[in-house]
Amino acid sequence: MIPGANFKMKSGISWWIFGPVIVVFMITGYLNVRESLTMLALYIPLTAFVFSIIFNTHYTITSDGKLKVFCGIFPFPTLDISDITHYKYTNNPISSPAASLKRLALYHNGRILVIISPENRDLFVEVLKQHNTSLQQK
Repeated sequence: MIPGANFKMKSGISWWIFGPVIVVFMITGYLNVRESLTMLALYIPLTAFVFSIIFNTHYTITSDGKLKVFCGIFPFPTLDISDITHYKYTNNPISSPAASLKRLALYHNGRILVIISPENRDLFVEVLKQHNTSLQQK
């Protein structure tokens, strides 16, 4: 990581989950929109919301050692990387700001802080370790 620069990574996407969801969403949307303009007025913002969650979930590690998590249009509380004590590779399907089931759980003293799904988990952990050298795998 370049000193003074932020590191940003998008969430990986589990297409085997979201692909069928998108197809069904588009088909049902098309069938409903044909029926009324009211449905169109509801469907367009709903579609934008769903797509923003799938395609705009990302994680930024700032140059001052903070982790910022965004899921669609929703920012999560900023975490101090120095507070992270452990990490674990996981496939836990619990609701989290992650568009993939290839996930990374970040812990503080045995408690999960957040579960994320960076595109390249190993690289993301290496950048985290640049800000927190005591970070351990659980």
